[in-house]
Amino acid sequence: MLQKRDLLWILAYPIYQIIGTIRHEGSHALVALLEGARVTEFVFWPSFTKVGFYWGYVRITGSTDWLFLAAPYLVDLITFAIFFCVCMWVLIRRKWIWLNLVIIGLISPFANSLYNYLGKSRPNTDVGKLLELLPSNVIHGYFLLTLSLYILGIFWVFRFSKTARFLKTRRDKNQPMP
Repeated sequence: MLQKRDLLWILAYPIYQIIGTIRHEGSHALVALLEGARVTEFVFWPSFTKVGFYWGYVRITGSTDWLFLAAPYLVDLITFAIFFCVCMWVLIRRKWIWLNLVIIGLISPFANSLYNYLGKSRPNTDVGKLLELLPSNVIHGYFLLTLSLYILGIFWVFRFSKTARFLKTRRDKNQPMP
């Protein structure tokens, strides 16, 4: 299904990273505001701070609960579910549009959750703090379940979606791809 020229989308990685960081940090900021805290700084570009390197960060004043820390991973799941439905059941005749929807809506939430879950042992991380606040079996269970669903969903979309079948049929008939 993927061809060598599709790998050119890797060059768009910085754009995808910024979109994913806005989603991640934006979910922190939204929950903070909903919980009555004040957002004092919202950064969605890579930065070095006194503590180390961050893809982005949100600084707040006021108090929040565990939902503030968990928000990005719940938003990852919601984003994945919405884009899975679109990518699976809507026929998108332009491969580049479909591929970008897959990257932004399926691969990005998977990568965000995986990156942060694997970095759980680092100090001052969302997942590390969640492990201190909530039962570890709940946190590990959530990530293992959602990461497994993400892998299965991505495979399913590339294999069985309307667009994947349409593109395969066009390729098999040697029709030019849009």
